[in-house]
Amino acid sequence: MDVRELSKFKEGLEMPTTKMVESKREELVQSARLLGENLSRRAFGERGPDLKVTLADLEQFLRPLVQAMASGFLAVSAEEQTQRLAETLPCPTCGRECSREEHERTLTSAEGPLTWAEPVCHCKHCERSFFPSADGAQD
Repeated sequence: MDVRELSKFKEGLEMPTTKMVESKREELVQSARLLGENLSRRAFGERGPDLKVTLADLEQFLRPLVQAMASGFLAVSAEEQTQRLAETLPCPTCGRECSREEHERTLTSAEGPLTWAEPVCHCKHCERSFFPSADGAQD
């Protein structure tokens, strides 16, 4: 995701500024680099991989680790956003309050599959389902 997308916001909702996001990302990139170094040492020991191991072999070995990290990052981030939504939200059609439920859903992200509890509301009056947005956040 491009950092410029992170700086977009809906009116009335505060989002981190691009500078704040960039600053945090640089810090996390450094942490990720150190994590990669530690994972390499855990996988291959202090001497590193055997001399017969190719760069392609290393990339293939690394791919599921990166996907697992991305899946965990995205799942936790989405879950934390869901928890900030109100328990009841107004129906976009009639305005009546509807209870928020969560349904497990698997998405395919650029980094691989992601399973998360997607928030969904169903209005019994209108008989329509809707997916709550940040408009219902309790920030």
